[in-house]
Amino acid sequence: MGTGFTFPKPLEPIDSKIKVSAFPEGPQLWRIDWFGPIAYPDRYGRNRQPSVLVFLSRVDPQSRTYEGQGHHSQQMKVWVSVGTTMMLRIGDVWKDQRPHFEPPHTSETFRELVIDSSTLSLVKAGSARADGSFLLPMVEHPWHMNNTHSYCAQVETPSGKSLLIPCMELIRFYFGSSSALLSRLFSPPLTPEMLYNDSGYDGRGKLVITLADFLPAASAEDIARIATSKIAFHAAQLVGSSCQQASAIGQEIYPMARFPFEGKTDLKVAGRWLDAGTFLAYRIESCSHPFPFKALKYQLSSVQKPRYKPGPEHRAAQAAAHAGGAGTQSPKDPGLVETDASKSLASQVFRRPATRKFTDLENKRVWGALITRQIAEQQHLGQFHPPVEAHAVGSPGSDERVRPAELTEAPESRVLQVPPPLFARVMLEALELQQVVNVELLTATRDGSNTVPLDLLSDEDGVIADSLIVRDGFRHRPRRAIAFALRAPGGGKALMCIVIEAETIFPLMYPIQITEEIAIDVNAAFEIAFSYCAADFMLAQANAATDSPEPGFKIAVTAPEAVQALAAWITSLFIQLT
Repeated sequence: MGTGFTFPKPLEPIDSKIKVSAFPEGPQLWRIDWFGPIAYPDRYGRNRQPSVLVFLSRVDPQSRTYEGQGHHSQQMKVWVSVGTTMMLRIGDVWKDQRPHFEPPHTSETFRELVIDSSTLSLVKAGSARADGSFLLPMVEHPWHMNNTHSYCAQVETPSGKSLLIPCMELIRFYFGSSSALLSRLFSPPLTPEMLYNDSGYDGRGKLVITLADFLPAASAEDIARIATSKIAFHAAQLVGSSCQQASAIGQEIYPMARFPFEGKTDLKVAGRWLDAGTFLAYRIESCSHPFPFKALKYQLSSVQKPRYKPGPEHRAAQAAAHAGGAGTQSPKDPGLVETDASKSLASQVFRRPATRKFTDLENKRVWGALITRQIAEQQHLGQFHPPVEAHAVGSPGSDERVRPAELTEAPESRVLQVPPPLFARVMLEALELQQVVNVELLTATRDGSNTVPLDLLSDEDGVIADSLIVRDGFRHRPRRAIAFALRAPGGGKALMCIVIEAETIFPLMYPIQITEEIAIDVNAAFEIAFSYCAADFMLAQANAATDSPEPGFKIAVTAPEAVQALAAWITSLFIQLT
C-alpha cells in the first residue's frame, strides 16, 4: 500500500472506541440526570478549557422507565470537559464509562413550531408559574433539583402547551458537531475569526467558507450558518458571554442558549410530558429549519500547517508505521481524562454516528477538502513506547503522556452512501499506490462519492455544451469531477489535478503557487481551476478527435493497467519537476 494516500474510511464510533474516565466504572447502570454549573474544577490539572458538572443516578437494570433511583441528594457528580458534552444527553444510560443504551423516551414532533421573541423565553429550571406551581414539579421530575438555576429554553405553542429544552441540549444539538467547536463557544469572547477566516457566495449562490485553524470539516455546516446569519452568530456568542457574565458577578455559571434561527420549523424531540402540559425534551432529534445557503464548499485553513512540532514519541510512531517495527502502539482501551493533552503526541480523531439531523441538508450539496496522511521527508527509528491510553479534548498544553483527541459527529451516517464512480475509483487507487507525493482530496462529499458536478458552460445563445452532459435514458446530468492537490514532501513542487468523468482518463494539471500560506493558495487555486476546467476538458476531447497533440497522459478508464500506469505517470512527473 502506498504511503501518499489512504482511502477515506469510517472510523470506529465513540460508543465502542473511547470511554469517559470521569464516569463510574463497573457493571452498574448510570443515567445522565442533568447538567450542572460550568467551572474550572482543577486549575492545576486542566488549564485550557472549562468543564461542566454532570449529575448521574443509579438505574435499576429491571426498570422499564430507566429513571434514576434514590433521592436527588444521592446523585453522583462528575466533572467533564465541555468538549465531551457532544457525547452526553440527558436520559441516556451509561455502563462502565461508556454509553450503554438510549431509553425509549416519548417522541413528539412539533410541526410548524414558531421560534421568535413572542414564543421563546429563557427560564430557570426551578422557576414558578404565575399560579404558584413549578415549571418542573419535584414530584414529577426530581432530577434537576440540584440545579434549579440552570437555564432552559421555553417555547409556547398555539395550543397553549409548552416545549422545554435544557440549554445544554440546545447547545449540543445545534453546535455539538465537534469537541473543537464546543470548546471555542465556551471560551469567550467569541469572535468570527475563531470560527472562520473567510466566507462569501459565488455567482451561483454557493457559499464558500474557510474554517479557522484546526476546526474539522464535521462542523462546516454549523459554522456556515453562524457566518451567514446574525441570529446564529448571536446565539453562538450567548453561550460563552452568559458564562462570563455569571462569573463576573460571582454566581454559579450556567450557560444560556437560543435557537440559531427565527421562523418556523418542524422540531422532533424525545423526552416526557408533565401534567401541566409541558413537554420536557431530553434530546432534540431533528430540525427542519432551512440553512441560509443553497450549496456549501468548505475549506480547511490548517491543511498543511502542523499543529505542533512532533516529539520523539510521534516520530517513533511514524517510523513504526512504515518499518513495521518499533513505535507507539494503538491503545486497546482509550479513555478521555480531565487534564490537558500532551504538546508532543499526535492527535487522534474519534467519530460517532450522528445523533442530530437537519433535514434541510439532505438535498443540499456540501463538499470540501479532506486531509490525508503526508509522506515524511525523513523518518528515524525509535524505541518501543507503550500504548497511550489517556486522551483529552481541548488544546494541548502539557508534557504528560495524554494524547490530544478530537470528537466529531459523522453526519454521513444518515446520508445515503454512494460509492465513487469508476473514473474516481481508478484515480483514488492510483494515488494510494504511488509513494512520492502528498495528496489532499479537494472534493470530499458526505455521500462518499467524492465527486462533484461540473459548472456547465453555455455559448452566447445559452446552449450548454453537449460534451459536458451525460445522458442516462431520458435523464440528463452534468459530468462529475474529482480533484486533488499533489505536493512533493518538504513543500517543493505542487500541482492541482482535476479528472472529469469520461471513458478516457486524462488528468488536467494546474500549477499551485508555493507560499507559507499554502493551504489558502490551494483552495484559491482550486476555485479558479474548477471554473475553467470544463473548457480545458472540451479542448482535450477535441484534440483527441483530431490530429492535434494528445494530452500529457491518457488511458482508458477500463484498462486493466490504468491504476499502475497512472501511479507511474504521477511518480515520473514529480521526479521530472524535482
